Amino acid sequence: MMDLIGLGSAIVDFAPTSLGAPLSRVRGFIPYAGGAVANLLVAASRLGSKTGFLGCLGDDEFGVFILRDFESEGVDVSCVKRVRDIATGIAFYNVDKRGERHYMFYRFPGYSDPESRLEPSDISAEYISRSRAIHFSEALLRNPSSRQAAFRALEIADEHGLTVSYDPNVRPTLWNSPEEFSDVQESALRFVDIFLSTRDEAMLLTDARSTNEAIEMIMGLHPSIVVLRQGECYRVVTTDSVFEIPIFKVKAVDTSGAGDAFDAGFLAGLLKDWSLEQAVRLGASVAALKVMKAGTRRGLPRMEEALRFIEGRSSTDAK
Repeated sequence: MMDLIGLGSAIVDFAPTSLGAPLSRVRGFIPYAGGAVANLLVAASRLGSKTGFLGCLGDDEFGVFILRDFESEGVDVSCVKRVRDIATGIAFYNVDKRGERHYMFYRFPGYSDPESRLEPSDISAEYISRSRAIHFSEALLRNPSSRQAAFRALEIADEHGLTVSYDPNVRPTLWNSPEEFSDVQESALRFVDIFLSTRDEAMLLTDARSTNEAIEMIMGLHPSIVVLRQGECYRVVTTDSVFEIPIFKVKAVDTSGAGDAFDAGFLAGLLKDWSLEQAVRLGASVAALKVMKAGTRRGLPRMEEALRFIEGRSSTDAK
């Protein structure tokens, strides 16, 4: 039995060796296994959750690099599809003086987009049925073929009573039209129990005029829990409660993967049957620890470190 399956893409992130400079002035890069869903699975695995990746990789050395990293982190790869003659996607990024990252993606249709080759026949009902939850991003929703596979996975998850979580990690320029984007998002949200995102992405998905309107529209489709990362706090809305948890303020060195880190901590907490407040604080601690170190995954903590961080900050805040 697994705790969490991730449905999405996995790429190689090239992190800058020097921070605070534009991409054109970076003199070197270090490769890290990356991708939003992949990052989440690794973070959740470090927290003690049993995780597995459901998706595609290119049949190349970068694909081997990602598989080796998954295996070293305890992420199950038995349902990973290797796609011949397709390169694994890569991305380069720089980190500005505020610690904010800026990405340059290299995903070319028909050449370096293995996630688009996931087909409905690749989806194992038996594999999904052995998990408690499934998390996905919009990566597999952009291409018609992989979209069918993603919806097949969501249908199976629904049939077997899995908790479904969704963090879009939106890339609007990769969609054929705003109408297609809107229609597909609406269809996907009808399967979702937990919606995790930023305030800006929530408003983009719904074309809402305010945060409250965006939340109402999202919850009107199906989600019963919405968690928005919004600047100084995490805003949590359920069918019967609304509350906010402040972020842990730290010196950000590299914010790449911060949202994925929060999602992992939050879901790991829920899978341990913690309260929503406890789960949010775990997610907040994982994100804070991640951003204090450079690189996509270097700062991702084990559970003991995350809990020590929460305890330390709680005692400091109480003074």
